[in-house]
Amino acid sequence: MPEQKNIAQEPRERGARETAKRAAMGALFFLILFIPRFRRLRRRVWAWSLVRVIAVLSGAALIWHYGRAQAGAGFLISGALLAALGVLVRAKPQAKSVEEKARELGALVVLNGGTFLPAGGAAHANTQIFVFPERLLVLDSRKETVGEIPLARLQRYAAHPILPEAVEEGRPWELEIVGESASARFRYEGFFAEHLARVAETTLRNLRAQELRVLK
Repeated sequence: MPEQKNIAQEPRERGARETAKRAAMGALFFLILFIPRFRRLRRRVWAWSLVRVIAVLSGAALIWHYGRAQAGAGFLISGALLAALGVLVRAKPQAKSVEEKARELGALVVLNGGTFLPAGGAAHANTQIFVFPERLLVLDSRKETVGEIPLARLQRYAAHPILPEAVEEGRPWELEIVGESASARFRYEGFFAEHLARVAETTLRNLRAQELRVLK
């Protein structure tokens, strides 16, 4: 009898294992498909804020049910996970690219600004120079404005090495811009320091030349 009972249980146990395996594979497949949608949803601030509120309320309801009805530990764990999701996981809007920001602002061209050193101000690394006919707009890596230089009364601009005695390939360069109302320096370092500084200087020279032709 015991042997017959064990033989009868084997198909049921095998079926239970197969069911659990299929359920786990289905859950994994669902998560793989859900992750891209999860990321897209986080980029929408208002939609994700609603999700966070729902997650916190649902988590609180599950925890309340666990404490009041002495439900299983699954209610407590699920409630804690939902509450943590709503409280800790914030929206993550997608940052605009340099090209998108340039089109939005109407800039003529965007230059690598290196480290922005405004006169009498704090330095800002990894900046971009958005060039307009009448001004230069300096944005940091978060696409926030950290400086503005009017070009109407530009007095001097020049690219030059700041350590002439250093090795040719390793010396940093600066683009110095001096105007009546604002002055600043842009420092470039690394192998392409000279190239970046001279490209910025040439762009300003060409822009000024076009303005002078228009004035004539």
